Amino acid sequence: MENYLLYFSKKYNGNWDAIYNALKKYEKVDKVELQKIKNNINSLNPGYITILNDDYPKLFGTVPKPPFVIYYKGNIKLLSLVKKIHMTGNYENEYVGKYIETIKNLPDDCAIVNGDWKGIDKKIIEEAIRYNKKLIVIWPCGLGKNYSDIIQKAEFSDNILVLSEYPDDYHMSKRTLYERNRIISAISNSMIIVSSKDKKLYPIIDQFLNLGKEIFCFSPDAEDTQNENINLINNGAILITNLDKPINDIFLM
Repeated sequence: MENYLLYFSKKYNGNWDAIYNALKKYEKVDKVELQKIKNNINSLNPGYITILNDDYPKLFGTVPKPPFVIYYKGNIKLLSLVKKIHMTGNYENEYVGKYIETIKNLPDDCAIVNGDWKGIDKKIIEEAIRYNKKLIVIWPCGLGKNYSDIIQKAEFSDNILVLSEYPDDYHMSKRTLYERNRIISAISNSMIIVSSKDKKLYPIIDQFLNLGKEIFCFSPDAEDTQNENINLINNGAILITNLDKPINDIFLM
C-alpha cells in the first residue's frame, strides 16, 4: 500500500485532497510507473515516510489532513526530540539581531523549526548553523528544487533535517505556503516571534492557537512603533527577552 501512496503523491504533487480522492475512488494506477516506484523504493533520495509506516510521526495526527507522504533529507531522528520551537519573524530592524543571537544559548536537546523564508528566517537558520544547533526546516516545495542551500548542508550534518510533503521539483505556490503552516505547527511545541509587521504571520499564529500552543514574542524597543509584536503581546502573547520560557513550555508532544 505504501507504493500506492508514493505513486499518488508523485502523480498529484502532494496535493492532499487529490490523493485522498484517488484513494477513495480506487483510482487505477499506471502499472509501469508503479513498478518503477517498487524497483526504486529502497534507494529513493530524498527519503520518505508514509502515513502507514510505523515510524510516521504521531504529531502529524494533531492537524487536519496529515500528509500521506513526507519527503526528507538529513537526520529524521530530530523529529523525536521532545523540545522543538518554531522561531520566525518578518520585520527587520537593527536591534532584532540581539534576539536572534539568543539561539547560541539553545540547549542540545532542543531544535529550532523554521520555514526557510527570506529575511529573518534566513538569519535564524544561519545563526543555528553557526552554533551547530539542531534545525528542522519545512519547505513549501519539492526537495529537488534549488530553493535554498540548506538542502546540501542537511546531507552532511546530523543536526539538520529538511522536510516537505511535495515530491521532486514541485514548485512553491500560495497554497503550499499556507499548507506548510500546519506542518510547522504540528512539529513545534510553541511559536517564538522575533518581530512582526503587516499581520502576515497571523495565518500561522492561528494554526498554533487552534492546537492550544503558546505564542511568545520578543519585546520591541520602546521607540519602535512599526514592530507589531506589542499588539500581539497586548492580545495575549507572552513577552520574552530570552528563550528560557519557550524551551521549558509545558506543552510537550
